Amino acid sequence: MFPSENQTQPDPAACRPRAAAALLPWLTVPRFWSLTASTVPVTVGAALAAHDGHFNGPLLALCLLSGWLLQIAANLLNTYGDFRSGVDTSAHPPTAPHLVNGTLRPYHVLGAGVLCLLAGALAGARAAALSDWHLALFAVAGVAGAACYTTGPRFKYAGFGLPVVALLMGVLMVTASYFAQTRTLTLPSLILSLPVTCLVGAILHGNDLRDMASDHRAGIRTASLVLGSERAPPLFMALHILPHLILVAGIAGGLLPPLSGIALLALPFTLNALRTCAIGFRTGDRTRIGRLEGLSAGIHFLFGTLLTLGLFLG
Repeated sequence: MFPSENQTQPDPAACRPRAAAALLPWLTVPRFWSLTASTVPVTVGAALAAHDGHFNGPLLALCLLSGWLLQIAANLLNTYGDFRSGVDTSAHPPTAPHLVNGTLRPYHVLGAGVLCLLAGALAGARAAALSDWHLALFAVAGVAGAACYTTGPRFKYAGFGLPVVALLMGVLMVTASYFAQTRTLTLPSLILSLPVTCLVGAILHGNDLRDMASDHRAGIRTASLVLGSERAPPLFMALHILPHLILVAGIAGGLLPPLSGIALLALPFTLNALRTCAIGFRTGDRTRIGRLEGLSAGIHFLFGTLLTLGLFLG
């Protein structure tokens, strides 16, 4: 039966806003703005390799692609896991509220996370094929960490989220990027990974400090809840101070290039974060405490960018 001439046809102009509305959540739920957290360790590792006389552009691109895909996978699986576990509720709107408000379906987000995991693994495997097969071991560790953060063993909810994320997106990613370029590991590459490890840990810890009350109600354990309100803020401060001390010690010991000290220009921003944390917890100012994650992300990006620049110039 053919449609009659008088039958109303869909208006393409009216369909476009609906298509855009359906696409918009998929532009925000991966949290693309947070990808600086995986960009910095990869570029720092590659910059140290370039300083040591090894640089391969395609390998850097593959390492970045793998890191981005694995972080996006972790973000998607975190959104899924927090919703399923009751951490994200309408009473506590999360950063990505798409499952809470019904914009997206849980199994769609889970499926997208799994696809990104597979794509990240393939990019890592391709990098290993161009470099050294041992690089695949780094990729396997990254895939396992992203997959198990809020699904499977669910490290985040057992109080291990902070150390796992810090090690994966600090030590592992910096040394993996360096290894991809040089096919070896060195003491300077390990030392250089430690400031990045601390700062990416500070980002997550800032988030946990903000969410202590809601995480406690949800019955999960984070490093902030394990330490308590008296010991958790000093850890936040230590995670910001240590990168500067490690960098100075590495340069003074002749293990890091002197020009890497350019990253110390981030110190005023670090002091501002420390002051915000101290005042926020002393006065109970929730607004100041809520800024700690964003301040830490900015310092991580600035410190890492300056460090990368210093290594390339060196």
